[in-house]
Amino acid sequence: MSSIRTGFAVAAAAAFALGTQFASASAHAAPAHHPLTANAVAASGTDYTAAQVLADIKKNSTTATKVNTKPHINTMTRDMNVNVYQPTKGVFTYTSSMAIDDDGSDPDPDPDHQGDTTFQDSNGKQLAAHHVPFFVLGDDCWDRKTPCPHFFYKEHGMSGREFALVFYKGKVIGSIFGDTQTANNQSTSDNDSRELGEASTKAAQLLGIPSSGTTGGVDNGVTVVMFSGKDWVVDGTNSNLNSKAQALVQKALNTLGTAMAGSGS
Repeated sequence: MSSIRTGFAVAAAAAFALGTQFASASAHAAPAHHPLTANAVAASGTDYTAAQVLADIKKNSTTATKVNTKPHINTMTRDMNVNVYQPTKGVFTYTSSMAIDDDGSDPDPDPDHQGDTTFQDSNGKQLAAHHVPFFVLGDDCWDRKTPCPHFFYKEHGMSGREFALVFYKGKVIGSIFGDTQTANNQSTSDNDSRELGEASTKAAQLLGIPSSGTTGGVDNGVTVVMFSGKDWVVDGTNSNLNSKAQALVQKALNTLGTAMAGSGS
């Protein structure tokens, strides 16, 4: 389970580009899950850029596509102002902070480091935060209601190692769902399963965000676009999950670009 340190010193980040640059349903009681398959490609045969996709994601993140009915908590600032949207079928997105999760099989000097992650690699090994770019979601429905007033991944067809694109200041990377925020019945932690805005040490490094578990992170501006369904689960080990996630970036951009163009975005 993820362990968060709040009140970090936050620094601006310098670039690690993945070759793409950017410039610039419906509400909570969601319909039955409709996964967006990874086999979709740009109809024109032309690759979509991160700029195009992020612009369409923002365009389609509206009141009509908001999933949560109660706001989530920005992990770094603690502001209750983070919302989750469904810009197209089987895809969910939010913009928040990036706090640093250094948990898992990699050793780390952080005194709050934990050896376990919620999900494991394909060999059953705890994920390695310094090698695998993973993101974090709440472990349960804090409200103990169904449907959950907050975004709860199990209600939306998501499981461990689900793929996501992560955008920050002109960069985009591939990431996987690897860890969860402590559930609301675990009183030993100050964490809250309503929080959104945390990812692994490796994810921060790839995006040029300070990656220390004690002093790293950034307060806002990180957009996570999560895919749901078994077609987007990334199989692999701690040694190759990063390369496999990055290899999916262009396919994911093309899939999103095509889907949102088809929906009239």
